[in-house]
Amino acid sequence: MEEATRIAYALPAVATDEVRAYLRTRSEGELAAVGAARLPVARVLGAGTVLAGDGSSLASDGSGDFGGAEGRPWLLDAGDLRCPVTLDGPVAVAAVNLGAGYCHWLLEELPRLLGVPLGEAEHVIVHAGPGYARAALARRGGKERLVEPRRNSHFACAPLLVPALVGRAGWPTPTALARVEAFTEGLGRTEPGRGERLYFSRSRAGRRRVNNEEELWAELATRGFNRVWLEELSWPEQIAACRRARVVVAAHGAGLANLVFCPPGTRVVELVNRTYFNPTFWRLASLRGLDYRPVVTAGEEPLGADRKANRRDIEADLAGVRRALSE
Repeated sequence: MEEATRIAYALPAVATDEVRAYLRTRSEGELAAVGAARLPVARVLGAGTVLAGDGSSLASDGSGDFGGAEGRPWLLDAGDLRCPVTLDGPVAVAAVNLGAGYCHWLLEELPRLLGVPLGEAEHVIVHAGPGYARAALARRGGKERLVEPRRNSHFACAPLLVPALVGRAGWPTPTALARVEAFTEGLGRTEPGRGERLYFSRSRAGRRRVNNEEELWAELATRGFNRVWLEELSWPEQIAACRRARVVVAAHGAGLANLVFCPPGTRVVELVNRTYFNPTFWRLASLRGLDYRPVVTAGEEPLGADRKANRRDIEADLAGVRRALSE
């Protein structure tokens, strides 16, 4: 694989001093390498953790979040590690940690899958269950056997193709977005849009709902917005909605990964909790040239990224939303 380099994400032009200071400390990171490694013998644990064939060492540049101390895969200490299942013939691993969820799949796993040349593997370890994943796999084609990773799955592979992790959790990269853009070029062109002003509702989600959604919606409806539940749309319909959008308002959630399909200049108003301000979609908006305007919940707590607050519902700051839409 090529050497990794550095990447910088542009700070939002319209944001409070507090928000800009918070994001400034998170604006630079490592740009993922490209290419692939070919290992004559290897193992794959869970969703994409790659080990040496004897399980003694970790391929850290080809594996995702290990979850254990000192980079040790947590599965090795889980107590229920199964004996490896041997996959006969060449294997490629495309799965990533959390790739069963839409955001991580779209921004990390799909770009990695697209780094697997057709015809080079007999098996591909990849999340294939959700409708969007099935649609993408059908579009890609290929005759490989698809192997669905599980929490405690353990595969022995000889040989194993390990495409680079061109995107990693929370850090979208130009390479990952370019692959998604090229792959989806023809999608969402014939499906109807949902208007130029969209509100992505999470009222049917299990977490991070907007407590005062009806008050927020009353405000947005007068401004010509359309309320959309992305989970009701097919993957091409989600793409079509975002291709035609010019303003998007949404609470932090996986559906905002679809910003990758929005045209440059689209205004994005993300509603976030003060204690869980995940910068993923700001970074995505920066790479896409979108007009990103975060609105954080009111309060005295400092901005932070406490994972324990990830599930909390959001009280939308209506005055902040008005400012973000009007200025």
